[in-house]
Amino acid sequence: MKLLCLKGGLGNQLFEYCRYQQLRAAGMRVFMHYDRQQLNMHGGTLLSECFDVVMPPVSLPVMALTLLLKGIRRTGLFPRLFDDEDPACLLIDDYCQDRRYITDAASVLPFRSDVRRWVGRGWLEKIEQSPCSVAVHVRRGDYLHPANITNFGTCPEAYYRKAIDTLRQQAPEAELFFFSDDIAWTREHLAFDGAHYVEHDNGQPDWADLYLMTRCRHHIIANSTFSFWGAYLAPHEGARNFYPAQWYANTQWTAPDIFPDEWVKVNC
Repeated sequence: MKLLCLKGGLGNQLFEYCRYQQLRAAGMRVFMHYDRQQLNMHGGTLLSECFDVVMPPVSLPVMALTLLLKGIRRTGLFPRLFDDEDPACLLIDDYCQDRRYITDAASVLPFRSDVRRWVGRGWLEKIEQSPCSVAVHVRRGDYLHPANITNFGTCPEAYYRKAIDTLRQQAPEAELFFFSDDIAWTREHLAFDGAHYVEHDNGQPDWADLYLMTRCRHHIIANSTFSFWGAYLAPHEGARNFYPAQWYANTQWTAPDIFPDEWVKVNC
């Protein structure tokens, strides 16, 4: 038996849900604990709003057992119970960011049949009519908070310019679609001829950008699991996908092993 904690924003939830389904497919008894404090910091449980998935029900016994195990973990006792690489592990309380866990993501995470109703139709049509659409994701927002800037940081302009230049050498017809939580900054600092800066009307769900990014052919992602999934769930063969070599600003942190071998790491 295993208990898996769901927490973080949508990008993290997708990794955790894939891990949950992988364990179930292997015949494991696995239960999901909803870390409400962590989830509420990022808008709540968002998976079923965008994807055709059935979330496990909330279980009070699972909640109680999870809290007990977290208490034991703080004492330093029985470390095997919390080591995901150990068969005796009971509590999985990390972000499950490993490409071993997402090999079946496309089948585990189908988009809802009505998802197109919730995204900007004008942007969807522009992307699908483009002969060579490129999603460029710029994440700032919460990464600029003092608690995050030294650990996560933001990708520099030089990263985007180098990735765009490299892609355009391979595909001169590339048409850029910028997605960002700070589109005004992006428009000012990453101005490119013919580029599109995706903005929505009020009330558009946060995951609308995720779906639109999956409709693009190529991707230049930020150091963000949100834009990672925008590229990873895109169905296009022969896609050219770029990611920053420095995933974290904190040099003591190790970048997660999530990137397919064919993706291009950009140093700058």
